[in-house]
Amino acid sequence: MKRFFVIIFSILIFSSVSAQRTADLGIWGGVGSYTGDMTDVDMASSLNPNVGLFLRYNFNSRVSLRTSAMLGTIGATGMYEENPWDFNKFMTDLSLMGEFNFFRYLIGSKRYGATTYLLGGIGTSLFTYTYDPARMRQSQMLFYLQDSELLKLPADVYGEVMTPADKSTVGLNVPIGFGFKFNVGSRLGIGVEAILRKYFNDKVDDLDDPRKYYVQGTTAADGTPTSGSWKTYNSFLHNNDFTLHVGVHLTYRFFNGNSECPVYENIN
Repeated sequence: MKRFFVIIFSILIFSSVSAQRTADLGIWGGVGSYTGDMTDVDMASSLNPNVGLFLRYNFNSRVSLRTSAMLGTIGATGMYEENPWDFNKFMTDLSLMGEFNFFRYLIGSKRYGATTYLLGGIGTSLFTYTYDPARMRQSQMLFYLQDSELLKLPADVYGEVMTPADKSTVGLNVPIGFGFKFNVGSRLGIGVEAILRKYFNDKVDDLDDPRKYYVQGTTAADGTPTSGSWKTYNSFLHNNDFTLHVGVHLTYRFFNGNSECPVYENIN
């Protein structure tokens, strides 16, 4: 297995050295959706328009590096713990992704004019997290906001959980995706792709670790009191929020290098 990866890596490195670099500018349009703590989500309410712009640097006909900005609405209407819940917010995502073509692909090439591909990288999403305890208490939907639980909270913790807030949030995420692209001219290409983003916080749907609860402090054997603490279910790596983006893109090759040279397609 190690030998296999060494061979693949060597091929990619060799082709990067020998190939002619090119660069593309693309526009993206489609829909964004959500999956997370909510259930029975109305799919029609969960599909919202998203648009984007990306710059792609092609090391060779198989490997590219792509930086992109995507923005649009993410929202949904459904249920949480048998209670109605909905959210709707504007999100901006900035990503850096590698792109690997299963087949050689060159915009403007008749021989290498179409391919399927994979995407993967890292991104950050900018959005507002809205915490509304009054809304959540209407149906006692969160355990830690039930009357019996609120009586257990120290004054400072009580004040914190009962204070509404709109917080600007930066959500680290990992985007992965796949797609299909093909040429429509000497410098133009079209693609269809789907990108799934795994978030490292639980705030996209305004339900941040909704099953957490507060444990009161106790008194140690020597009479020393201990402070209470939150018992949580979610963490940086383990939470439920994902977004899915499906769309089409139009790409223009603005830097062609020396790819018009007759031998270019042979060495790639």
